[in-house]
Amino acid sequence: DGARKGQAVLSGVGLVGRVIEAGNHTSRVLLVTDINSRVPIIVEDSRQHAIMAGDNGAQPVLMHMPPDSQIASGARIITSGQGGIFPQGLPVGRVVIDENGSYRVELFSDFDRLIHVRIIDRPDDPNLQEGSPRALD
Repeated sequence: DGARKGQAVLSGVGLVGRVIEAGNHTSRVLLVTDINSRVPIIVEDSRQHAIMAGDNGAQPVLMHMPPDSQIASGARIITSGQGGIFPQGLPVGRVVIDENGSYRVELFSDFDRLIHVRIIDRPDDPNLQEGSPRALD
């Protein structure tokens, strides 16, 4: 049905993962909760960039933030678009702070109830396509 490696996978409410293999009849999806998953995100209200890393648990951890980061519990997380895999602005979840003071993400998607998902492409940049208009020198 046109699924290709690298496409984003969403439930009706948020990011689920990305296609890592696509065949004629089946595809494999790397879930955002998987220990091998890394997703560039942005905290919507503060514009703070971070990496959401799966740890095989229900709530991925936020990494690579400045040491003085102060992110409010409940802040909405979206994809940043950095890295070229996920389009910018896909809903991911909300920040929660665990008992150790680590920032985690309570995902919008309920992985225990997934039945159908959407697979989307990152829109191509028309400025990078062959035959696009050239800037005047």
